Amino acid sequence: MEYTTQNLEYAVSVFYNGEQEDRAKAHAWLTVAQRVPEAWNFVWELLQPTKGTEIQFYAATTLHTKILRCWNEVPPESYTELKEKILQSVITYSKGPKIVTNRLCISLAAFILQQGSADLAEILRPLASAENTSLLLEVLTVIPEEYNSMTMGTAMRARNRVALNQASRMVLDDMLRYLQTVYNDYSSSPPSEETVHAWTCAATCAASWLTLGGEDSVESATTLPERAPLCRALHTAVQVLCTWNEAVSDTALEACEACLSAVRAAGTAGGAARHAHAARALLADLAALGEPLLAANNQPNSLNEELVSAVITCCVAVGECHARVLVEAAESEPRALDGGARRLLQLLLSAQAAPGHYPIHETRSNLVFGLWYTLQDEILNMSDSTHKINPVWHEVFTQLLLALVKKSEMPPESALSRDDQELLRCYRQDIADIVMYCFSILGESCWSIVESAFTAAESALQREAALHVFLALADAAPPNRAPPALAALLHHALELAADPARHDTRVLHTALDCLGAYAAWLSSVQSPQTAALGRECMRAAGAALQRCPAPAALALRKLCVDCTAPAAALVADIVQVAQNVSGTADAWTRRQLLSAAGAALAASEPADAAPLLAGLAHRLRHDLTAQVRSGGKCGAAECVSLMGALSLRPALAADLFRALLPALGLMPTKPDLVQPMFQILKNAVSALMGECSLIVDDLEKLIVAGFETAPCPVGLDVIKLVTVFVGGEWDGASRVVRTGIMASARAVSPAPAPAHGPAPACPLPDLAEALFALLIALTKKQPVAIDWIEDLLPDLVDLGGATPRNQMEPLAELLLALNRAQWPGAEGSAELGAWLRVALAHAGFPSAHATDAHKQKFIAAVLREKSSKRRLLETVQEFSLLCRGLIGTEYARQSLASKQMVA
Repeated sequence: MEYTTQNLEYAVSVFYNGEQEDRAKAHAWLTVAQRVPEAWNFVWELLQPTKGTEIQFYAATTLHTKILRCWNEVPPESYTELKEKILQSVITYSKGPKIVTNRLCISLAAFILQQGSADLAEILRPLASAENTSLLLEVLTVIPEEYNSMTMGTAMRARNRVALNQASRMVLDDMLRYLQTVYNDYSSSPPSEETVHAWTCAATCAASWLTLGGEDSVESATTLPERAPLCRALHTAVQVLCTWNEAVSDTALEACEACLSAVRAAGTAGGAARHAHAARALLADLAALGEPLLAANNQPNSLNEELVSAVITCCVAVGECHARVLVEAAESEPRALDGGARRLLQLLLSAQAAPGHYPIHETRSNLVFGLWYTLQDEILNMSDSTHKINPVWHEVFTQLLLALVKKSEMPPESALSRDDQELLRCYRQDIADIVMYCFSILGESCWSIVESAFTAAESALQREAALHVFLALADAAPPNRAPPALAALLHHALELAADPARHDTRVLHTALDCLGAYAAWLSSVQSPQTAALGRECMRAAGAALQRCPAPAALALRKLCVDCTAPAAALVADIVQVAQNVSGTADAWTRRQLLSAAGAALAASEPADAAPLLAGLAHRLRHDLTAQVRSGGKCGAAECVSLMGALSLRPALAADLFRALLPALGLMPTKPDLVQPMFQILKNAVSALMGECSLIVDDLEKLIVAGFETAPCPVGLDVIKLVTVFVGGEWDGASRVVRTGIMASARAVSPAPAPAHGPAPACPLPDLAEALFALLIALTKKQPVAIDWIEDLLPDLVDLGGATPRNQMEPLAELLLALNRAQWPGAEGSAELGAWLRVALAHAGFPSAHATDAHKQKFIAAVLREKSSKRRLLETVQEFSLLCRGLIGTEYARQSLASKQMVA
């Protein structure tokens, strides 16, 4: 379709108003139209004021695209004409539509940057009149944004950077001049809407230039002390707007947020951290700005929650940038909280402890999390064996820990939407992370603080909040010692979990989580008291299974795995629970219970464990058999869980395998059950390790039957494990290896390559990956296996073209092993070379990009290399890139360079 004005307008109309399929076609055609040379002409026809807004916006977007992507189409002698047209369009659309004006301003910014930002002031001179001030500010605002996002060469970026840095100081001076009206007398009347809009535009522009090069840029045209007058003006604007607006909203809120963003940019721009004195002054100013605002709005569902959040965001950003200054200032200030640093810390602690529940009543407490990490890191870096942590930080982090306990309290379930529930889940995880930062400063006193909070709690949800923080401290529990407060908290959790009348799911869930989380600590404290406590925790978890199944099962598993003596004492009860409850519980819970039972059995005396295991195995065999007959899904996963838990007692694992054998023998008859069967075998072999020779004859039958039905990656893992463990003394190893490799090779072999065109892709890439992993493991750990599959090697070499890209290294290692191998008769390189030539002889294989010359070069490089895996890997990688048509690209250079670097 011809790129006429009429056609373009019709396509835009279809894009915005047509059916989904027609819209997609219109979008594709309009996108192509933006790149054609004719677009330089039709954009001006579509930008006529008489056209619709959608047409005008498409034209403005096309102009921007042309300047960015097709600049080489503009001859230098046309630059002036293009500039005048863009400026005229910007002025024409000064009154809107806003989206068109903005896009034209961005187009002008792109034009300026394509010129290397030369003569910036001269280009913008037509916008310098009073009536065009808003246009000038908008263009100035988008220039740094466009610079930050625009793709350009290194030399052009450096040229622009120099020019923009030179202009930055003047622009910031102009923005400060626009903001001088904040110092007018507003005691009798508020600033006008026009004035507030001017402040917003000036602040937005200043923030844009302060973040030139991105917020992480180390360069800046001005220093933090030089930016102090601008920051004071911005602070004053916020104070004026807050004075005249009880509820700061609409344009006033927009202005405040713009001013605070500019303060944030000014306080953190490149090199700001080098000016400690100015940073301390800025931190004090932020505290003075935020204190009255927070004091007036520190209640749930505050009308000014957005404004308070903007202030806290600014304080956190500046505080993180100047963390060392903040720490030093807080330590040097008097204990009375009249210093700027301590006042700012109190402001942030108040924000962290915001009244109400997050995210229902407030949205500011989550903004402070990152600062506490930065502060504790800085505090610890400044402390050493001769400089202990200053007491001020014990006060601050004690307040913080108590605030975290309070903020962990969950609102009623009915008050939360699904999105709110997810936000709260993430929020409580963040709290758990911050709790560990508190431990870094407070040490073991954390448990005393949390225990006091639990004791003082007046409701179940408050006690749950304290337990949530207690749970977060589990990884810090000191081994071999039992701090009284820690033991007391664990007893509190135990009492809540053991209470049969306790049906509050949240409290019960958290209490059970605490029992499981402190299992490792219980096992480390070797005393009769902790052994008894462990037994009681196990009983409580078992008793809670009906009320809170999944958390109770998880707690029981963790306790049985870590606390072996109590688990052995209660083994009969634990196995009975696993048998009785698992039939009605969900699959995940069943797996946890069987893992718990397996750990308890492994911890018990063989005479006690054997009959209990027999009963459990009987039920699992029944479930597996039912799964084969009816197609159900229960049985295999539970067997895997139990088998894995028995790894400490190989004899028990062997007994379980034999008990399951009648059902396992049925599973290869169903293709869908082959992989679950191999999962069980894999865990059996892993549990038995070197003692799997006890079951190798049965393993051989099952492996062969499984691969005859449905080869799968986990089956190859089983072959790898059993061959590595007992392949040297097991006669059946060669039969198993050959069966698995032949069946897998047949399954992953692509269809024959066509006479022309690329070779087909591998049909089962996961299986191909596992096959190469098996081959490389055998060449490393059981080299004799190469003799077992000697006659299969030509077919395996043919598979090289189907190798997944992430298997380049195993393929290279395999080729190296084959090249080194001692072949009967002719030299190995001759045999390998013949196979490679046959495999690569097909036209278009591995792809149309690989010519005969490329293939011969690759074969020669492979045959030549008998010692260095690194060099052979580079050869394979280069051939792979060539086959994908990527040789000579930046991606190829980086890929090969990374391989060389790693090697």
